[in-house]
Amino acid sequence: MIFLVSCATAGAPAVDPKGPLPAFQKGIAYTGYWSGAYEGEGPRAAMMELAAANARWVQALVTGYQDTIKSTVISRTGQETPTDSSLSAIIRYAKSLGLEVLLKPHVDLLREPSRWRGEIGIGFMESDWAIWFASYREFIVHYAAMAENLGADMFCVGCELDSTVGRENDWRQTIAAVRAVYKGRLIYADDQVETKPEAVRWWDALDYIGMDAYPTLTEKIRPAVGDFAAGWSRYLAKLRALARRWGKSLILTEIGYRSIRGGAQNPWNWQRNGPVDLEVQANAYEAAFRAIQGEDWLRGMYWWQWSPDPDEGGAADKGYSPHGKTAEKVLRTWYKRAFLR
Repeated sequence: MIFLVSCATAGAPAVDPKGPLPAFQKGIAYTGYWSGAYEGEGPRAAMMELAAANARWVQALVTGYQDTIKSTVISRTGQETPTDSSLSAIIRYAKSLGLEVLLKPHVDLLREPSRWRGEIGIGFMESDWAIWFASYREFIVHYAAMAENLGADMFCVGCELDSTVGRENDWRQTIAAVRAVYKGRLIYADDQVETKPEAVRWWDALDYIGMDAYPTLTEKIRPAVGDFAAGWSRYLAKLRALARRWGKSLILTEIGYRSIRGGAQNPWNWQRNGPVDLEVQANAYEAAFRAIQGEDWLRGMYWWQWSPDPDEGGAADKGYSPHGKTAEKVLRTWYKRAFLR
């Protein structure tokens, strides 16, 4: 297999073509899933609490939808997609708090709950691909223009669209269309470093490699912090190799664990059932922070997730949010430390 690399030499330290590397992105994903998700005092209060957790970057989520994996039209719906005014208001508020902003649009499925975005395009004919990418390009450029107008500090051109990434020319055209309206740094959020590390062949067109990180790092149901170490060593080796191969810095565009028994296994499984377990979430946070120390190719991480509902979270919650849980204390402590440059 022949790998394309950027102008940096493979194996050399990552280089940012836009100048000196910015500070490590101490990030949290801020995720609303309805039209007015970011409007009003509640979302502002939640954003203030996010900032108080010592985050310096916020990932603002907005989601478009298509009906099924075979659909070719992506829509910004009236009920589920945050309105432009709602999204704009919360980005402006985040900036007013001194936070830097990564705008990260997603595509999800409205009428096929058993499937996910990584399967979009399976079974497409060539004509279907042309229609889908035209629709996706319109969708993503809309938000890229918003990112430029609002002064967002980074923009994500796509997330976990696994079955589409082999369409290299289509993605390069999409990225060029985004760059025509947005002048900041660009990233794509992949999730295939464990299974198909060579899947994305166009990292050179972006400023950063992004990876959504939900690997199973230990099989212990109630792991101690040290139980994650061997798994992190294996996983980091794969991430490091990808970053060095392309001469690019890498950012964990998502990383998260639910506060539920068994939450360390298949952390992406948002439908897992079981009792609340605050310790497994907190230990997973602690292990992650310990693992990434000294990895100069890694330039940031975004913990999944923080809700615009300031009441979401707490000791009885089984979800991903660290808000009001032991994991938030871990997050606050590590994000305050200087080693995360």
